[in-house]
Amino acid sequence: MAGSNSEANFGLHGKRVLITGGTAGIGLAVAKRFVAAGASVAISGRRAEGAAIAADIDAMFLAADVAIESEVVSMFEGAVEALGGLDVLVINAGIDPGMAPITTYSNEAFNRNLDVNLRHVWWSLVQAGALLSDGGSIITTSSTLAIYKVPNVSAYAAIKEAVVSLTKSAALELAPRGIRANAVMPGTTYSDMTPPDHWEIPVMETMLPLGRAADADRDLVGLYQFLASDESSYITGQAIAADGGMTLGMSYGTLRTLGAPADVMSPGPHPDT
Repeated sequence: MAGSNSEANFGLHGKRVLITGGTAGIGLAVAKRFVAAGASVAISGRRAEGAAIAADIDAMFLAADVAIESEVVSMFEGAVEALGGLDVLVINAGIDPGMAPITTYSNEAFNRNLDVNLRHVWWSLVQAGALLSDGGSIITTSSTLAIYKVPNVSAYAAIKEAVVSLTKSAALELAPRGIRANAVMPGTTYSDMTPPDHWEIPVMETMLPLGRAADADRDLVGLYQFLASDESSYITGQAIAADGGMTLGMSYGTLRTLGAPADVMSPGPHPDT
């Protein structure tokens, strides 16, 4: 829940918001915060329990498979009808595309990845251009994989880089109407795709300068709220990493794993200085 300071400084009272992929993970955390900050929120998803999830946080639910263009169109129409318009769009829905090298990644998996993780973004931006109020805000969820590459996730990384590119293009094209578009690039985050017992968590926490994976409720929602609020009215076309320092470079944990000597590991002045 938003605290009193965040509500005062980054209040969303009167904002009409659509969040795609809002029934779990980052999307649900953002929806909870936005409702607490005074916004009227609609969330979309495919889960059978979506309506109950939305009701529990005082939001409305729109059933939609964002891999199907007609359902994306219907989702936007439903949101505008229910909310009376749209001021903020959070394009967040996504899937885990699985891991495989380029040489063995299947066309089926690649196309599914494209449909959900990229085409849905394109279709949503098309709708936003037609339906979002002047002065509105678009926030896309990309990934630090847009700029920081690892093996066997080439398709996902390329698509998340494309999401950043689309976001920046939308920022340019919609700027005359005062509409802003920014991308959030989360790093390793606890979610349905990466629960606490997922192999990635301890591996990445060793590499992260801050030493821990992100908790969406604690570490990410404030950035989304800021970008949705009028306090960020002069910020557009940006891709902002919320990654615990992942993209900075080697952490002490990484150096320790690689066997760096103790004097190199010291955070204080080096003995030779």
